[in-house]
Amino acid sequence: MERRDKINYYLDLAEMVSQRGTCLRRRYGAVIVKNDEVISTGYVGAPRGRKNCTDLGVCIRQKLNVPRGERYELCRSVHA
Repeated sequence: MERRDKINYYLDLAEMVSQRGTCLRRRYGAVIVKNDEVISTGYVGAPRGRKNCTDLGVCIRQKLNVPRGERYELCRSVHA
């Protein structure tokens, strides 16, 4: 088997990380790399300790027809 190149390795890692996301509308993953070393990973979701869309089974923004880029405070207050 051929060894995976670095760029695609990091992209594959970001795709895997995205599967941890708790947003029902968006699945994004991120990988921070410095000097060929993974520093951190992250994904879209509610802050730690708060209920998220996956737990609630519904996206509040979608349910209330909130336009993209607006009223993000709504999710923070509803999920608290």
